[in-house]
Amino acid sequence: MYDLILTLHDIALVAALVFAAALAAHLGLSLRRPDLGLWPAAAGWRHHLAFGLFRVFCGATVVFALAEIGVNGWGHWLRYLIGLPVMIAAFGITLWGYRFLGLDNTYCDTGGLVTGGMYEYSRNPQYVTSVLATIGLGITTGSWITVALALVLFALYFLFVLNEERWLLRGYGQAFADYMRATPRFVDERSLLRLRDAL
Repeated sequence: MYDLILTLHDIALVAALVFAAALAAHLGLSLRRPDLGLWPAAAGWRHHLAFGLFRVFCGATVVFALAEIGVNGWGHWLRYLIGLPVMIAAFGITLWGYRFLGLDNTYCDTGGLVTGGMYEYSRNPQYVTSVLATIGLGITTGSWITVALALVLFALYFLFVLNEERWLLRGYGQAFADYMRATPRFVDERSLLRLRDAL
């Protein structure tokens, strides 16, 4: 059984890295050649390619992290005490963001510019919380490699955002430019001050 878990562990890590590299190349090409319309894409093969690469990367990261427990053992209880709440809370906020923004709007629809609620604190709160959830997963499973994959996830999100901002500026013009000036791309001191004032 250990050999099977070790094999799965290794395959998942390789898959995560390969699909992350492929997605980074795809998003980088989209930045260099926006005329190709690779991202954002609301439908069609471009949409399915980008999300397919992204989902395999995320799935492989989760499988790798869980296999780390099988390879390295259950570890100290403290990592579960710290990691699980971070992972669950961050993932919960990510799911709430889908509901708040609307699933279609989340996946590149033009349902309207959303600047309220969680989007007052960050222009990309779901990306922030997804990275935090992956860090929580890494802590829970005692896997520094999973924490490193969270940094890879952040780099991929950064490439997504650079493409999406250009698209949103075209679609919403000055309204999005004003929003960009007023609200951080991810999180900064303005986010924390607004959160403090809201509480």
